[in-house]
Amino acid sequence: MKSLLEVVQKAIDEKKGKYPLLYTFSSLNPAIDYVVICSADSLRQVYAIADNVCDRVKENGYQVRSMEGDRDSSWVLVDLGDIIVHVFQTEERNHFQLEKLYADLPKVDFCL
Repeated sequence: MKSLLEVVQKAIDEKKGKYPLLYTFSSLNPAIDYVVICSADSLRQVYAIADNVCDRVKENGYQVRSMEGDRDSSWVLVDLGDIIVHVFQTEERNHFQLEKLYADLPKVDFCL
């Protein structure tokens, strides 16, 4: 069985998510192990990536707690319990700059 992190990674890659990053988050919040951030070129792709993450997670026997955002959102958050996934349209990611907020956390590129 694939780990939840592997499932998320593959789901993002399948829909061509850009610049994925993985942050180890447990030092800030022990209830969350990882935060994943990735970008998409369009609103349609933002939702396609988030939707694919949810589908693949469920197919692999894991639970999706919630998904915040809709087809018109330029930022969608997927709560998988131990992992939080942020999918941004590129301009929105540049605007909010979560990477600055998480600058002190351990980070790794999250590409296949």
